[in-house]
Amino acid sequence: MSLSKRLYLGLISVLSLVFLGTVWINVVNTSHFIDRQLESNAQDTATSLGLSIAPFVGIEEEMATIDSMVSAIFDSGYYQHVILTNSDGSVMLERHNPIELDQVPQWFIQLFPLNPPMAETEVFDGWVKPKTLAVMSHPGFGYLKLWHSAVNSFWMILGLFVFAGTLVFFVLRTITTPIKRAAKQADEICQGNFVQVSDIPKPVELNLFVKAMNRMSHILQKMFNDLSEQTEKYQKYAFVDELTQLSNRRAFNNQFSSLLSDQEQAHAGYLIIVRLMSLDAINKANGYVAGDNYVLEATKALKETIKQTPEDRIIKAYRLTGGEFAILVDDDDKSQCQQLIESLMSRFQESAFIVNDATGDAISGKSLACIGATLYEVNGELGTIMSMADNALVAAQEAQAGWAFSSDSSLPQGSNKWKDELEHILNQEQVSFVAQDICDVDAKVVYQELFARFTGKEDTNTIPVGKLVRVAERLNLAVQLDQMVISKALALVADKKKEFAINVSAASLKARSFSHWLINQIESHSDIAELITFEINEESLNYHADNVLELLERLKALGCKITIERFGASTSSFAHLMRIKPTHVKIDGSYCLQVEKSPENQLFIQSLTNIAHSLNITVIAEMVETPSQAEQLQTLFVDYYQGYGIKKPEAI
Repeated sequence: MSLSKRLYLGLISVLSLVFLGTVWINVVNTSHFIDRQLESNAQDTATSLGLSIAPFVGIEEEMATIDSMVSAIFDSGYYQHVILTNSDGSVMLERHNPIELDQVPQWFIQLFPLNPPMAETEVFDGWVKPKTLAVMSHPGFGYLKLWHSAVNSFWMILGLFVFAGTLVFFVLRTITTPIKRAAKQADEICQGNFVQVSDIPKPVELNLFVKAMNRMSHILQKMFNDLSEQTEKYQKYAFVDELTQLSNRRAFNNQFSSLLSDQEQAHAGYLIIVRLMSLDAINKANGYVAGDNYVLEATKALKETIKQTPEDRIIKAYRLTGGEFAILVDDDDKSQCQQLIESLMSRFQESAFIVNDATGDAISGKSLACIGATLYEVNGELGTIMSMADNALVAAQEAQAGWAFSSDSSLPQGSNKWKDELEHILNQEQVSFVAQDICDVDAKVVYQELFARFTGKEDTNTIPVGKLVRVAERLNLAVQLDQMVISKALALVADKKKEFAINVSAASLKARSFSHWLINQIESHSDIAELITFEINEESLNYHADNVLELLERLKALGCKITIERFGASTSSFAHLMRIKPTHVKIDGSYCLQVEKSPENQLFIQSLTNIAHSLNITVIAEMVETPSQAEQLQTLFVDYYQGYGIKKPEAI
């Protein structure tokens, strides 16, 4: 029970006791007063009546007169008994009026009884022994007066009671409302919302209390902002090239190693190396400022080319060394890769970088840059792939077009074949699941992540999920694929009654129709909503922030949990935490794979966990492959772990 309710009930209890006690004492005192009044009235009546009938007592013929005189007084109804007795105790005259009260409740009569005494007086007849006249007042009028007095007292005191109770309520609300606001403010601060209470109470103590809470909130917000800003600056310093603002070689090594190690997604695509052929010559002939301008011109062409590619194609650019760039294309369709290279080379042709303004010397095309590309697949060796890309660069320098693929790059797959495979999977709803544990340091499972498994139309070999998703996006079938997988996953959760995580692709998240469909699905499965965690790739927030934020808010309102995966892959990561407030964040595996050898990765992960914990968000490390990685991550205060070194995915 809340403090305000306790205080209010306590004060109401006290007021109730005061109310009942006051009514009781008032009625009891009134009853005693009425008893005395009845006694006095009876005595006065007995005395006066005795004196009135004294001349007629002893004369037998005058008994009718005595009877008339007694009746005249008794018939007024104020008396219960009038008895005239002889000296020997025999009754000469008696009148009795029974107690009949219709206007006074019986329980009131029993609770507050009136006991009027019998008043007596002696009536003398000369020297003869006196007669005795006894008179008892009728309590009916006393009860009626006492009842009216009790009712009037009840309503008056009740009015005072209600007034006092209302006054207590407002006084308590004046006290407890600021306390409740401060408690809510403290809870909001725990959630990372550093709110300020604008309605400052006037009582001095409460005024000081609320202002102190506001100061604390302001200081914590500043500390949090400083920590987030410092972490983002360090992330840029460690993983972003200062001149071009592209990711640097350290980031390339982290993320490319992560792609090659991701057994679940089984990534396959192309590594493209761009080499600026004239950088050394420009640096020597015109100085490093001209060389930097040359690099920036090439970077501009590179960024503009990537920007013009469709959103569903995952393409990332890095600056490896002074005049060398790397592009990772997460798509093994050679024709798509070739189209990107040709667009980039065409952009280089158009750039025509002017080396010297005075002479007008310019370079473009192959003299500006050469491009080499090679295929990569999961489990590939980074060194081997880089060597193949270098060989392609050598060939590009000899080629007229200025670009070349390595000799073992695959041929493009046929779109019709993949479309047939997808349509078969969608029509047959042919999907199965495996689950991988996400555990804490004591191997306690917090939830399991579901991974879909698809088999080919003509054979039983499992199709790599990453390949199928990319093809689905290219053929505009990603939403249908996600809907089929999620429907099956929800049925599985309903059957197993266990906590599972379901992945949602970025291509589906940009479609509002998918968001409406997903909300309807969760509403129809409201009994299992608390068992579902949706994992959203951080990349989708960069392209479809409005749609994703609206969807996540509604999912959280329905009871679902949210995990932002691949966290840290971009420099805008921390801005998403404040807006979304997910249940968990999953550190991008590129940081975890290199965590033992890279102080930069360690510092970033520790900063991330500090910020996430300050927002009451738990941190998950993915792609944990070795016990030593888990031990290192534990020292960085990571909450949960996932990876083949923890537990491999198992069929359900």
